[in-house]
Amino acid sequence: MTTNKPYLYSIAFLSLTIPVPGRFVFGVTLAFELILLETVGILISLLVKKLKFEEIRTYFVMTVLIATTLLFRQLLAITYSEIALTLGFIIFFPTVSVLIIYSLFNSPESINREKVKEDFFKTIRFSFLLLIFFLIRDIACFGTFSFFGPNHMIYEKILLNPEKTGIFLFFASIPGALILVGVLIYLFIFTKNKIMIYAEKEKYLEKQKQLQKETENKADNNFEVKK
Repeated sequence: MTTNKPYLYSIAFLSLTIPVPGRFVFGVTLAFELILLETVGILISLLVKKLKFEEIRTYFVMTVLIATTLLFRQLLAITYSEIALTLGFIIFFPTVSVLIIYSLFNSPESINREKVKEDFFKTIRFSFLLLIFFLIRDIACFGTFSFFGPNHMIYEKILLNPEKTGIFLFFASIPGALILVGVLIYLFIFTKNKIMIYAEKEKYLEKQKQLQKETENKADNNFEVKK
């Protein structure tokens, strides 16, 4: 399952970015929902484990996550109805996202502090990348910065002349978003591979230095014995 992690995260990223309009405020909403669901899921999983209800753990946790999503959507509809109306059923995507499913249901028997901490910070990093993606689309494609505003309205700050965004408007469309996601995933994998190669090289050089030092020490000891 570990080897499939990049594909799982890619699917999760695509499902949460492509159908959503490229506004930063929508990215913040989805990122907040992801972190909320991850937190609730972790707490409920720990509670179920403590109560020794492992047999119904999956159904219980999923039921609570769905209820949390419904409550979140209702609160969003009361406070920022425009966001709730625009996102529609997309609000339920994080609930069934492979990111949440993998972190909460992958290995029920191995729930411990280290795994919980690792999964939570993975969701934080994923949410941060989600925010970066929506911020890029909001500024580059529309020339604006959108956020939660007063009086239950979306705040929109015009940063660039929309008539001068040119080709970047293409990335506001679904095909453009797909291409942008592909480029970002490629850059991420390329950078990650470069870092891994550099780390392996440094590790190899350090090992060679250690072997050389041990060889020199052994030679000195043999020389002392001969004397």
